[in-house]
Amino acid sequence: MAVPRRGASAGAGHEWCGSRLTVTDLLLVGAGHTHLYVVRRAAQLAAAGYRVHLLAPRFFDYSGVASATAAGSLPGDAGRIDVRALAGSSGVHFHEDTLASLDPDQRVAVTSTGARIPYDLLSLNLGSVVAAVGLRAHERVLRVKPLSGLADLDARIRAAGRPGATVTIVGGGASGLELAAHLSTRSDVARVHVVESGSVIGADLPAGARRRMGRLLAARGVLVHAGCVVHDLAERHVVCDDGLALSHDVALLATGLVAPPLLVELGLGDERGVPVRGTLQHVDRDEIYAVGDCAHFLPRPLPRIGVHGVRQGPVLHRSLLARARGGEVPVYEPQDRALSILDLGDGVGLAVRGRWWWFGTGPLRLKRYIDRQWLRTYRSSTRARAGDAS
Repeated sequence: MAVPRRGASAGAGHEWCGSRLTVTDLLLVGAGHTHLYVVRRAAQLAAAGYRVHLLAPRFFDYSGVASATAAGSLPGDAGRIDVRALAGSSGVHFHEDTLASLDPDQRVAVTSTGARIPYDLLSLNLGSVVAAVGLRAHERVLRVKPLSGLADLDARIRAAGRPGATVTIVGGGASGLELAAHLSTRSDVARVHVVESGSVIGADLPAGARRRMGRLLAARGVLVHAGCVVHDLAERHVVCDDGLALSHDVALLATGLVAPPLLVELGLGDERGVPVRGTLQHVDRDEIYAVGDCAHFLPRPLPRIGVHGVRQGPVLHRSLLARARGGEVPVYEPQDRALSILDLGDGVGLAVRGRWWWFGTGPLRLKRYIDRQWLRTYRSSTRARAGDAS
């Protein structure tokens, strides 16, 4: 009979006690890209001596289609994965809740409802939130991250009525530009403003791609206000430092991303994230991992894009197996250049990889194919289990 082992050593995954195999409790907090990969392969971890727990909300919304679903271009559930069903199909103990506090010395996690979950190993995949440093935003202002902050966008626009909603987006990065492009195609949106504190929008894009984006937005009637520094974003208006004043029905905050404030409260990191080595382990605690947007990857800064969360999945999975089997722990080696595709609505997209870029219908078709394949991977697992049960 397997028995839990509390306070497991940093290296071993399981050990024999007479005829009994002790079990290592692995707690995954958050259902991001990386953890979904690990959950789907939890049977291999169980065979290696792990008892896998997942603490997360029931549903995961895929960031790759977030702008399209929020703006109403795709159905609201187009990027949704039933995390509870996936965990059940993989033999994972699912705790439908969120993390509130942590005792890293006793290795106990406390949820928002007060439940206590002991662990031997902990992995954090908590995503990111909008950075609002130096800016006060009204509570009714929508945030692009976490993705739940966009849930009311479509309803807010519809509630504006005739002649259509005026939308102000503060932030001219990838998320802000995607949303502006999508919203500009809606018949019930009268005007879209993009307010950017920098001198240009899309500062991370190649120069040619940035100019092409500017032409697209101009052709769709989007008004871009660059060099406009905002300190107060009210529910119905915004005033820039240069005196420009804009009124709106809906405001969106898209000013870049930082790690969740909870990490500071837990004493595990700061706005940059949990500091991790190349092995994805906390710099001071081998039993704690952090992945995706909530991790501060010490070997080199990483942009907060989904591709890193996706590619860290196999590394985390191999690392956990290596701990159990006494093997060499792998290191995450990020690509120098990752492909990113913006969905710009009306059937077109913008693909960027390093200095290379491609605009048109082809990039969007490629993006849709990649998104469908990724989502199908996790949805098919739950359907297969449902079919077995029937």
